[in-house]
Amino acid sequence: MLAGCSIQRPARPKRTFEISIVAAEVGIDGLRLIAIDERGDRRFELIAPAEKARDANPAISPDGRWVVFASTRDRAKGTSLWIAPLSGPHAVPRRLTVDAGIDQHPVWTRDGRAVVFTSTRDGGDFDLWQLAIDAIGAPGASTQLTRGEGHEVTPTIGPAGTIVYAAIAQKAELEVESHLEERSPDGSIRVLTAGPADTSPAISPDGATLIFVRPEPHREQPQAELWKIERGAWRTAGDQLAATRVIELPITDESGPAWSRDGRFVFATSVLRGDRGKPVFSSVIHVDLQERPPRARILVDRAVAAVRLSPAVRSERLDVTALHADPEYLSELARIVGAAISEQAAP
Repeated sequence: MLAGCSIQRPARPKRTFEISIVAAEVGIDGLRLIAIDERGDRRFELIAPAEKARDANPAISPDGRWVVFASTRDRAKGTSLWIAPLSGPHAVPRRLTVDAGIDQHPVWTRDGRAVVFTSTRDGGDFDLWQLAIDAIGAPGASTQLTRGEGHEVTPTIGPAGTIVYAAIAQKAELEVESHLEERSPDGSIRVLTAGPADTSPAISPDGATLIFVRPEPHREQPQAELWKIERGAWRTAGDQLAATRVIELPITDESGPAWSRDGRFVFATSVLRGDRGKPVFSSVIHVDLQERPPRARILVDRAVAAVRLSPAVRSERLDVTALHADPEYLSELARIVGAAISEQAAP
């Protein structure tokens, strides 16, 4: 180096973090929100960790800047809503709700100015509430939206501001009934399906399709599967809407469907159950609705068979080639379970 001279080094480019899909992943110390790519590989942990916390039900704002989620942080029991920026690993979250009730299953309004969620804060049953959120992620006023005799849970919001949710009622001591209802912006409520066990609705980005979960018997055991209703039938058919199956997966239970932002893919949690209905493995699957016949594929991490649930999609344009290269779900599930059994049986 020449004396008296200095070398001007080029500035390092700022590191950017691409977040395509968010999911909750089970670990040894709780449930954590992670960023995963279209191949299923874990990119990084989204939220700064808290000991034994369970972070789940992520909802990504329409502009992709924020994630609201339900968490056990700072709670002896139950969950509150928290918010964090989607800017990279280990973002520091802030608590949105401080009520003593259980707050969960948030979903953003289409204008990004509020979240609708389900809560027991009114005493006992779950009702739907709306919480305003400003441009810097701070909470505003909250408004109660429903006061049904049972529970109103798992809301989804359409482009016109209608809210579809599952209404759950106790029918007998050990029997419940669940059907879908629609709340219009003026507060009027319409029954959409007759049940008796319809749950987890999700309205497509264009408002044309409603996907939900309905159990079907397989070998005398009910298995929760994904069903859909097209908008034409949704608006004109009255209370008994004609639903068609999205895909048949006879040995697993699906829940929590989530749309890609272009409306092409549906993601969901899929659970394999063992004896007495105990969960054996949980994973995130996806279905391309343009593919014929439709196929379920799994987002499986190539490093480890991670247990995952409650997906949400951030990317405006997913890598379709990578998604189509993901392994088909049921065959990969058989491989994962078989490998786990072999490992446990090894001396």
